[in-house]
Amino acid sequence: AKTKGVDRAASNGYVTDADSTVTVEFCDEAADKCQDPEKKELSLGDKPAEFIRVTIISDVPMTFGRVLGRDLVTNRVVAIARVQGITTTSLFNAGAGLYSVKDGNSDDCFKVNGSANLVLHDTGIFVNCGGNSALFLNGSAQIGMGANARVVGCTNKPEFPISGTGTIDCGVAPQPVGESTFKDVPTAPSTPNCTSPGGPKSGNTWSPGYYSSNISISSSDFLSDGTYCFINGAKPKLTGGASMKGGKVKLVLSDDLDLMGDANQFESLEIFMNNADFQVFGTLTADRFRFYGKGDSTFGVQSGAFTSGDAYIYSEEGEIDIQAQAVVNMHAPPPGDEFGGMLIYMPWDNTNAFVLNGGTNSTWYGTVLVPHAPVTYNGDAGFKLYGQVIGYTFDINGGGKSDIFFDSDVVFSPPNDPTIEFTK
Repeated sequence: AKTKGVDRAASNGYVTDADSTVTVEFCDEAADKCQDPEKKELSLGDKPAEFIRVTIISDVPMTFGRVLGRDLVTNRVVAIARVQGITTTSLFNAGAGLYSVKDGNSDDCFKVNGSANLVLHDTGIFVNCGGNSALFLNGSAQIGMGANARVVGCTNKPEFPISGTGTIDCGVAPQPVGESTFKDVPTAPSTPNCTSPGGPKSGNTWSPGYYSSNISISSSDFLSDGTYCFINGAKPKLTGGASMKGGKVKLVLSDDLDLMGDANQFESLEIFMNNADFQVFGTLTADRFRFYGKGDSTFGVQSGAFTSGDAYIYSEEGEIDIQAQAVVNMHAPPPGDEFGGMLIYMPWDNTNAFVLNGGTNSTWYGTVLVPHAPVTYNGDAGFKLYGQVIGYTFDINGGGKSDIFFDSDVVFSPPNDPTIEFTK
């Protein structure tokens, strides 16, 4: 982008030489200029990395100004353009609440078992397998759909009684889905580093930094804003069933961490795990939550409750283990966020089974993207999913009626093609 900016200036007769200077920079590199509150070159909430700032300073020879003793005048001009999005041509979500991406001439890619009682509102399912029984329906199952079940192959029960307006369409065109389909999906940022030691604790407040030994946390303790790097296997130790509290906190861990207390609460909690597990056994509430599981790292909610209005959970090679007895209410990040609409993501290389235990009184918003994982859906009575689940294959069970609502406003979509906007 910088090179193209310099080239465009040169094509208009401006280069860096004795008479002029051309500067092209991204606004995150020029915070003293773009983000100067008096100049107001960017608006509140803008992402500086999306903006390119071009400055041309040139000496212009004067003609009539010479009578006033001015041979030259310095001319300074600034322009700012905004660039968003990256190029992508990937197929993605098939517009279905439940989407089985496995292809080939296979059967039983989407199985609805006898205990299932599933209702899909304003949506249906898509089965990418081409076998004659790619969609397998148990005769005693209950299923309702507000749109059609589209199957590349067909079903063992073409006349299966589906409630609602949905029907079963066999022989639809397959979708070419593979690892490259998801190449533009964001995964996790780089793990942050800590350059100075943390602590010691001041009163009941811990300070960010690196810790090479365990720290003991009581329920009255508070983690102040910043990044806490636990090295050499160190980690927070919660004494007596204590809870952790904090503002905008990042935890970098390489050893397992279990939250047992019933009042773990943060404004923003980001957890960077490396070949380690994070498990909630008590209650965790965060306005914003991120789990970045590198290597074989597992995120789990075993009991208690987890609540976040802005949550993204990623596991590179590990598992995502949310038990049915847990109450989990979470909403994917909003549009405009790097992970906007993405609630859970296990990339193509992660083939661990994913069990969606939708517990009673639990509600999820967003896309669950586990494209190479076999999915077992155990939706329970009272569970609601607003969004979609994209998995390799599906095994649908259930102990009561559960509901799926396909909501295009909350699901993840591939990045848009680039746009360029002249802003100043």
